[in-house]
Amino acid sequence: MNLQEFEKRYGTGITKPKLSLLTTEARTPLELTRLAMSWNFLPRKNVGQGEPVLLLPGFGTHSASMALIARYLKSIGYKPAYWSAGFNNGDTPGLLPGVIDDIKKLSDQHGNPVKLVGWSLGGYLAREAARDTQQSVSRIVTIGSPVLGGPKYTAMKRLYELKGTNLDEILSKTLKRFENPIVCPIVAMYSKRDSIVGWQACIDRFSPNVEHLEIQTPHLAMGISKEVIQLLPKALGTPLK
Repeated sequence: MNLQEFEKRYGTGITKPKLSLLTTEARTPLELTRLAMSWNFLPRKNVGQGEPVLLLPGFGTHSASMALIARYLKSIGYKPAYWSAGFNNGDTPGLLPGVIDDIKKLSDQHGNPVKLVGWSLGGYLAREAARDTQQSVSRIVTIGSPVLGGPKYTAMKRLYELKGTNLDEILSKTLKRFENPIVCPIVAMYSKRDSIVGWQACIDRFSPNVEHLEIQTPHLAMGISKEVIQLLPKALGTPLK
């Protein structure tokens, strides 16, 4: 896919989030409190049937940021696993081979394709790794993830520019990879209250089998959000109702 086709489908209005949205992130402690108060009342059925789910954290976070998601998935019958990298330092080219290796090892261990759940940059890494190991991936769930453009449409744009990163080059390389489409189902959660990732960049207008779910949770609270956690069974293809 070239830039002309990209602009045809997306227009030219995608930008990084407005600074005014940063105030929404103040809700993060409230989201944790809300989840804690409702934890014992979340629906639970053994729908996972031991299927493996690889969890990938966002930029600047550790695997531990996915701990509550892992705990809930385990309670409904999945076998969640953390990626081997631990901390997500934002080095996409450096991290991608490890994610591919994690997927293959987990798939071989269980004898089945794995499901991927990635938050923010973790979702981008999940998608790009899946392109290179499609036979080992059965489903992808992205949560507030920039599926195109890398950091260009995120609050981290200026940081990457200061490091000398060519953001247009990253965009072009990402668009090029769409020529190898992801064939498994994809569910992309996005929030118009996201102050870190421009919500338009979370929309996938090219993959053949993608569903978008709008959520109200701000970006930094997505890993501890009752709303997100309640949507995960459906997003993973195993609704509880």
